[in-house]
Amino acid sequence: MKQVILSLCAFCLLALSAGAQSAQAEFEASLPDSVKYVMPAFGPGNLLYKDGGFSRGSFNICTVDNTLRYIDTDESEKVLADPSQVESVSISGVLFLHTQNMYLGVVGDYDDVLLCVDKRLVFDDRKVGAYGTSSATSSIRTVGASTDNGATFRFSNVKYEVRETPYLYKKGRVYVPSKKTLAKLFPAKKADIEAYLQENRVEFSDYQQVEALLEKLK
Repeated sequence: MKQVILSLCAFCLLALSAGAQSAQAEFEASLPDSVKYVMPAFGPGNLLYKDGGFSRGSFNICTVDNTLRYIDTDESEKVLADPSQVESVSISGVLFLHTQNMYLGVVGDYDDVLLCVDKRLVFDDRKVGAYGTSSATSSIRTVGASTDNGATFRFSNVKYEVRETPYLYKKGRVYVPSKKTLAKLFPAKKADIEAYLQENRVEFSDYQQVEALLEKLK
């Protein structure tokens, strides 16, 4: 079937307005690109839509609000307005699967199981944990500037970190890594998984540790 190249303009809106900057725009302007974006720089790629159409352009993904950004013909940065239509996007040779409102970067292929990473900036309300350590709560406390979905943001005097969360992807489904999940996805490797976990302490929220485990299963 002949593919149809869709115009980005049908799906996009201006991310940073020419008028007064929003609180989010001001905050983004204060961030280095290495924090603000998933990729080191905007890069060439293909945007694949669920209906089979595609667009070519220069893309990146913003860690602040998990939006897909692109460079328009006037060299301005814009954000994709309707991500629900996106199947995947490649940026400088890296494939990102769009699923469950996340852009999951594929970092490893293990037979029919993909190791993916969701990279985003998280605002922390840290509390003292066990043994005096600090832990980030799952909620993000933000107020001040409305977004399209009604959520509000405050971008001053808050702590944040760039968090890389691993996921496993198989046949259109996303899985959170765990011992149980690995045994389900790699049933023939249950003994190997058990042996590895007995010898190594694995933090399943750390994609590098998950990757090291998967490499041993090859």
